[in-house]
Amino acid sequence: MTVELFRHAWGAVGDGCPWPDLSTLCRSAKQEGYTGVEFPLFAMGDERDEVLATIAELELTLLPMLMTFVGEMHDPAAHLESLKGQLAQAAELGLTRVNAHAGADAFDDDTTAQFLRDSIAMAADHGIDLLHETHRMRPLYNPWRTARMVEEVEGLRLTADYSHWVCVAGRLPFDSAAAFTTCAPAVGHIHARVGHSEAPQVGDPRDPAVAMELGSHEHWWDEIVAAATERGDTMTVTPEFGPPPYMPTVPHTGEPVADLAEIVAWMRDRLMDRYSTE
Repeated sequence: MTVELFRHAWGAVGDGCPWPDLSTLCRSAKQEGYTGVEFPLFAMGDERDEVLATIAELELTLLPMLMTFVGEMHDPAAHLESLKGQLAQAAELGLTRVNAHAGADAFDDDTTAQFLRDSIAMAADHGIDLLHETHRMRPLYNPWRTARMVEEVEGLRLTADYSHWVCVAGRLPFDSAAAFTTCAPAVGHIHARVGHSEAPQVGDPRDPAVAMELGSHEHWWDEIVAAATERGDTMTVTPEFGPPPYMPTVPHTGEPVADLAEIVAWMRDRLMDRYSTE
């Protein structure tokens, strides 16, 4: 089984961050053993040509995040139109796999199923493997609906960020193991962040006080990797811890309670050790 790690740019690039720009981040990611990088297409801005050239030079893989924010969040047609344009941009860049934050949690099941079918068909027109992220605010924000959609919508593929499910459920949903098992074979990418019952990110996953949360997420990731191994697929993983407000802060000062770059590096190394193959 092959597991490839991706470096995200969230909270890592810009003023007060470890890297001044995306190209520098990409060079660091290559040196640190990452196979690819993950960030929204719009994040490249005026740097686009330089960033794309750097990615090509380093032989990194770009996994872009496509995000639909529309005036009427409850309108599936508006989300599809936004997604359509972003898929076209990805296709122009020769990208064959994308992660999508698309649609809205307010969709009912029938609307969600049709939205997913339409989005998968649009992506297929461009030869793109579309991964819908299990994210709060989006249609697949909880394990129960997601499991229903996996069973109902042919070709549905996921980016698994189960930290959101823990937060939405308000618990480590051990009582819903069947939903996680149903979803595992549909997962093509993992966001390896650890959540807890009150938020989508623990203060520091190295803290023994959150050992149960860490172990639970690792169990779910193991289930996904096992399903990919059975298929003979490569699994990609991003150790996606984020800055404040995802990272808790000290009251009154606003200082992060832990060093984000250290946490990401720790999780990177832990994932490498956990899923290394001879």
